[in-house]
Amino acid sequence: MINNTVKDIIAPCLWGAAINSLDLEFDKFLIIERALEHGGDRQIEFALATFNHDDIIYVVQQSSYLSPRTVNYWCLFFDLKREDTKCFQKQYRYLWPPF
Repeated sequence: MINNTVKDIIAPCLWGAAINSLDLEFDKFLIIERALEHGGDRQIEFALATFNHDDIIYVVQQSSYLSPRTVNYWCLFFDLKREDTKCFQKQYRYLWPPF
């Protein structure tokens, strides 16, 4: 479970989640993802201090929720190739992938 101090820090980023039932380890992908996309200085500092850089890099590379602007920033921060992220991979032109 998450203590009240942590809840106060991450709550602004997780408005659609049940904060009281979150677990820092189990829900780290969601917490990191929302902190990177919607967080301010306080949430970013929390994410960088709480989670190891490999976990944050994994979220940057695998998230389909993060905006291109956010992914680009964190790619520069961690010296990652944008092409290695889901956000910047070639997308299908059509709603449904071809057979």
